Amino acid sequence: MGSSLQSFNFQDRFVRHADFLGELSVITSDLDRADATFDMVDGLADRNLVSFRSVNFPLHFLRHQDSRLKLHEGPNTPLVPPGTTPPPESPEMKLMRKDATFTKVQGLADPNLVSFRCFNIPSLFIRHRNFHLFVEPINSDLDRKDATFRLVPGLSPEPPGPH
Repeated sequence: MGSSLQSFNFQDRFVRHADFLGELSVITSDLDRADATFDMVDGLADRNLVSFRSVNFPLHFLRHQDSRLKLHEGPNTPLVPPGTTPPPESPEMKLMRKDATFTKVQGLADPNLVSFRCFNIPSLFIRHRNFHLFVEPINSDLDRKDATFRLVPGLSPEPPGPH
């Protein structure tokens, strides 16, 4: 099922992951369609917000790191015997949860579309620059356009087989 994010100002391009980096690309193949389809799930750091889980790498989520949007493996819930406590989560995984959580807001360039604000650095938004995806402050009309997306049904009609 999933969802895809179409660029506001480059309507022939969609958010996707390629080589584990967030990109804005023209979609031409089945692999492109799968890479551009995400399940918008409850936020990993706040269930009231959203996280983007890859449909073709279902253990991986889009997260920001060093200002770049990347695809990283997410938290696993270890199987623990009933009545026992799971091991504590590492500081790196706690940060990953925060980096992979976004607030969906009214589109900055078009109120009928959407933009995504970082959970842990609320002054930053997902935006594209030179067709790469970053989290950056929004200071200009171009920034607002680059940070606005149309939420559309997933480009991949069904989850692909295992990798």
